[in-house]
Amino acid sequence: MIQEAKLYLYIHPVIQLLGTIFGYFALLWGLKRFLIAHGKMKLVFPWKQHVLYGKIATSLWLVGLAFGVYFTREEWQYCRITGAHYTLGVIAFLFVLGTFLTGYWMELFKKKRVYLSVTHGLLGVLLCILVFLQIVTGVQVLSLFLW
Repeated sequence: MIQEAKLYLYIHPVIQLLGTIFGYFALLWGLKRFLIAHGKMKLVFPWKQHVLYGKIATSLWLVGLAFGVYFTREEWQYCRITGAHYTLGVIAFLFVLGTFLTGYWMELFKKKRVYLSVTHGLLGVLLCILVFLQIVTGVQVLSLFLW
């Protein structure tokens, strides 16, 4: 049963879940771009939506991460108490930054690119894999400490 006094601890997972929804839409549009670029599809790339959803996702993930660290420290005085969830979160943070910065650079200086686009796409795919693993470890944290 959920402890009423601990409801504030659910702010972090809710923000992260919203970020994940936006992030996976951005990933799907990025995959569409990849398929268009390699001649597998003859569609229009929804560039503005991809950029907007990517910005929203990375912003939510960063805000959610800050809340997660803050609430964990407030509740248990030690962030690493969540084990693999903490470790994956640190790694995911680096991928959030890398994905955002490469995407922001491409938005700022629009031109045809190969290597930066591929790097951005790989970072985004790996980030979404890490986010999935974060969901798994996050549910474990919730079940261990709150349920």
